[in-house]
Amino acid sequence: MMSVRNYILLAGLTLFLIGYAIHWAYHTLYRTPREQLTSEIKKLTDGIAAGKNSLAAMNQFNEQSALFYYRTLPPTPNTAQSEYAYWLLELLQESGFEKNNHVNHTPHVGIPSLRQPGNFVGANYQFTVQCTGSLEQLSYFLFEFYHAPFLHRLTSMTLVPIEGNTEQLTFHLTIDALALNTHPYPPPLGVQMPTGYIPRLASSDFATYQVIAGRNLLQTAKGGLDQADYTFLTGIVVLSDRTEVWFSVRTNDSTVKKRLGDPIQFGSFSGKIVEILGDDIVLEREGQRWLLASGESLNQAFALPPETAISL
Repeated sequence: MMSVRNYILLAGLTLFLIGYAIHWAYHTLYRTPREQLTSEIKKLTDGIAAGKNSLAAMNQFNEQSALFYYRTLPPTPNTAQSEYAYWLLELLQESGFEKNNHVNHTPHVGIPSLRQPGNFVGANYQFTVQCTGSLEQLSYFLFEFYHAPFLHRLTSMTLVPIEGNTEQLTFHLTIDALALNTHPYPPPLGVQMPTGYIPRLASSDFATYQVIAGRNLLQTAKGGLDQADYTFLTGIVVLSDRTEVWFSVRTNDSTVKKRLGDPIQFGSFSGKIVEILGDDIVLEREGQRWLLASGESLNQAFALPPETAISL
């Protein structure tokens, strides 16, 4: 017969096996599947949320990019090149350029799709424009160019002065324009050119930009630089019998020495030295006194109020 001790051991072993079976059944048949199900539900929920965000982003992108599709050149290459070149010629004539107007274009280059390799989202066209006229005419051309609705930009511009003519210039412009594939949403573009205006400039009033025509952009290139801009007060030298004022003329790398009371003439600046104040001098020009500090150019001289006395 089994002893009490053996019965106790058998009972303990039986309880252990029953507990282990319950633990195994709990984790295998309930807890682990539940955790897996919860994880799958979370993944599906996150996927649905990500999908909604992606859909919202796609809808937002379509809404924002729709304007670009309505501003594109016609998708047909021949139509895009001929229509846009004709528009450039019309704009040149409207701007007042009447002679030597030329518009050329290079073969278009396909724009590859980032999402679908091998496909193209559109084409890039490059046009070159040559014309002869004034800065005022160019200003009007650029004003209308940047108000036009097309997907285009001016990538380079060269201004060449005409020998013997201070008003006329020859302009060489390089322009890039885009033609995107037809937008999938109505209205379809077909082959028509975009119309209307895009507010891309700070001001919609051309008078704001007419000041450009009054500037001498080619002053240096045409030999019209003002020597007063490049003549600097570089020193005041005290000698035994006199004091000299030294000017450094950077246009010809020379040094001009003057004394108190001497007249000076450099470019547009004409006057005479009336006072020497340490490292500075006072010049008289057209009845007005001008203070010039050491290291400054003549055109940086400061006009003094009438009857102003300066002492050291």
